[in-house]
Amino acid sequence: KTLSALTQCRTGHAFTGEYYRSINKPERGFACPCGAALQTRNHILAECPDYEQHRDILRDVSPSLSIPELLGTKAGIHATAKFIRRSGAF
Repeated sequence: KTLSALTQCRTGHAFTGEYYRSINKPERGFACPCGAALQTRNHILAECPDYEQHRDILRDVSPSLSIPELLGTKAGIHATAKFIRRSGAF
């Protein structure tokens, strides 16, 4: 499950409002459960208050929560996988 979610996150095909908008599926909704108008990969990884308690995992690798670092480096990928596993994101 974690590997699948990580792959979807890295490729931009995760089940987010941003993805549903890109494939024209408005019935799935674009908003985040936290109230943000558009749920995006960046929102989940760096901004969504629903995942703040797990974000320290990501900040250990990238204090600025840089998406290229989190999804494009070995350390970032390991941290993102751990974040997904602990938080249930994606």
